[in-house]
Amino acid sequence: MRSNQASGNSATFTETARRAQLLRCAIEAIAESGYGRASLAEIARRAGVSKGVVSYYFPGKDELLGHVVSDVYTRAGAAIGARLATEDDPAGKLRGYLEANLAFLREHSADIRAVVEIAANSRRPDGTLRFAPGEADPVLEHLAELLRAGQHAGEFRDFDPHSVALVIRGAIDTASGRLVTDPGFDLGTYTRELITLVELATRKFP
Repeated sequence: MRSNQASGNSATFTETARRAQLLRCAIEAIAESGYGRASLAEIARRAGVSKGVVSYYFPGKDELLGHVVSDVYTRAGAAIGARLATEDDPAGKLRGYLEANLAFLREHSADIRAVVEIAANSRRPDGTLRFAPGEADPVLEHLAELLRAGQHAGEFRDFDPHSVALVIRGAIDTASGRLVTDPGFDLGTYTRELITLVELATRKFP
């Protein structure tokens, strides 16, 4: 029994490691060569496996790209959640949210480049962008809830949380695009100025 369990655990570990390797190779291929050239064959070459191995874990490119986006967002969410856990008041959490988001961009530039490429090029059969924001946007709603918490605590002024969350997310997404297209983009300065702007825009003055 122990031998079978150990064998099963080993297989699960190996499969998890292989999936993670293929996702990393997909990110590198898209970041370096662009969406169009990141074929399953190219990803397999980078991983040192056959194309059939890639297809075993991900039946098609669309499914693989979906997992890439999910993987990056999951890791970003974990980093942001860990940062927010260190803050007690709404203003601190909002500042931490901005710092963690922009720090993730800085520390995972290949991931961000890959996601930007996928978001700009991956389409549904009807031609619409596959990863375009929809009515249900959990990332946006999470930020809006942070803003509402600040209002309820009396730290933030009266404003529409959804609209302000859209503005802030737009600024973060702008930083993502700049990192991909502008080699001279100063993310450190951008981070400081954005934090100052958001604090001034949300602060409740006497």
